[in-house]
Amino acid sequence: MANILDKVKTVVLVMFENRSFDHMLGHLSYEGLKNDVDGLKEPLSQYQNLYKGDAYNPYPITGDTQLESDVPHEYNDVELQLAKSKVTGKLTMSGFVNAYAEATEWIPNSQSLPMGFFRSGEVPITSFMARTFCTCNRFFTSIPTSTQPNRTMAFCGESNIYSTKTRLNTVNNHLLDWLTNAGIRWRTYHDGLSFFALFPQLWKYVLGSKFRDFEFLAKDIQAEPASAAPQVIIVEPSYHDAPHIGSDRPNDNHAPLAIGWGEEFLRRTYESITANQKKWESTVMIVYYDEHGGFYDHVPPPFFKTSIGGKEPFTFDSLGPRIPAIIASPLVKPGSVSNSLFDHTSVLQFLAEKFTPGKPYSSSVNNRKAQGIESISAALSDIAPWVAPPPPSVPINVKTALGATIETGPTNDLGSAFAEAATEMMNTEPTATNKKYPELQLWKKAVENARGTGT
Repeated sequence: MANILDKVKTVVLVMFENRSFDHMLGHLSYEGLKNDVDGLKEPLSQYQNLYKGDAYNPYPITGDTQLESDVPHEYNDVELQLAKSKVTGKLTMSGFVNAYAEATEWIPNSQSLPMGFFRSGEVPITSFMARTFCTCNRFFTSIPTSTQPNRTMAFCGESNIYSTKTRLNTVNNHLLDWLTNAGIRWRTYHDGLSFFALFPQLWKYVLGSKFRDFEFLAKDIQAEPASAAPQVIIVEPSYHDAPHIGSDRPNDNHAPLAIGWGEEFLRRTYESITANQKKWESTVMIVYYDEHGGFYDHVPPPFFKTSIGGKEPFTFDSLGPRIPAIIASPLVKPGSVSNSLFDHTSVLQFLAEKFTPGKPYSSSVNNRKAQGIESISAALSDIAPWVAPPPPSVPINVKTALGATIETGPTNDLGSAFAEAATEMMNTEPTATNKKYPELQLWKKAVENARGTGT
């Protein structure tokens, strides 16, 4: 293991939003592209969800990839989706349609939204990377709930919240602080307002030089000397829930967005990271999602207790549903599948193994390791580096209507939290915010005009 870790020089983290494993990667086995992947297979009726006596099966999404709505995925919704049997005590994964109907108060049609999955042609870059590198069969979210708590788990190893609300949050053991305190070179490349803006303690970074526009990624990878280049790179898409203005297109894959913008963003990221062959030979790129977004997955997560501290204590009894996760690196076997048990803290384990050997990321992450959560390093192989193949060049047609009010963003709790973060940064650090995110001033004016409060 030490020999493999010695070969790793750069770790790249690319986290998208709100899709499940079967929804994005179930096609690999369904289409016979990778039969060792635990995805979907015929007959699809074996995965049926029942709601009021009617059966709902997974189905391939066809036509326009702009979905009709978001899918419920808060902690109470996920509890319904996991559908724990009162008889066996097992999680049956049979409640996705029920949760959708209960939350939306809509009568589901025969092709119920949470049961849809993409064919390879709809997600050509994700499919290519899964078939080319290492697909993680058993990568679950850390807790069975929504975005804010799972992203907190992903970047802290613990969480002080269990639901997504309109709020800014202060946390312990954040990855950006950990990297800085450990003397590890790092940088974030963002395609819009960073998610880290929701943590006021991180504004010193968000508004600083370690945060660079995504457009600089390819150039920096190609030209920056290895001795000065970041050892950890975090690549952030443009978030659907964040403020937008002008030509900015959300590409984080948050439903109901059409998936094409995210596929194009993933292609550009992959092309950038692989542009320098010498650096690529020692790079591990992890592509994963924060949580499942309410979409169906057939594999029940393991029972696993996680206690949430903070002002509202809460205990989860299992990991969350599976998410799509791909380890793209010349240090994995081509076309391989990992069956190791991963969750978000597997990434933090891996970073500590590599950069602070003998010193765990935190006691919380170490406790999860002791209970069976493995490190990403379990998927690496001590093989000769191999050249990254080019991604498919097929044009990605995005059929979507983003709407005329994209400047104001979605009217949900996460969207409101992004708006609060943007407003507070502009009020607290006006000069630095205007320099780093000049488009926020235009967004603010657009919001004020939309609300009739502009001057």
